[in-house]
Amino acid sequence: MKYRSLESFRNDFRRLPAEHQQMFLQVLREFFLPAIEAGSFSGTPPWPKRLRIHRISNTEIYSLTWNFASPDGRATFHLDKTDDGEPLLVWRRIGDHAIYQNP
Repeated sequence: MKYRSLESFRNDFRRLPAEHQQMFLQVLREFFLPAIEAGSFSGTPPWPKRLRIHRISNTEIYSLTWNFASPDGRATFHLDKTDDGEPLLVWRRIGDHAIYQNP
């Protein structure tokens, strides 16, 4: 699946400590990308419970929890399509629970 990131995500990511950036990238490689490859967006198989992926109420925005403790790691994304009609994942925000104020 192709992806892009909004400027808000890129700015948020740059503000994360390097250790937190690496934690997020590791979760993407080990859990998120394999789940996408396996078809989790269609519901079969379901998303790994470790990611706690859910839609934010009354939106098309999804939340991913990449860490539960210190740091409280969250990221938001939505699905779009490329000009060719291919699925496109758009990263919106990354940080802690505060990103939900403007996901």
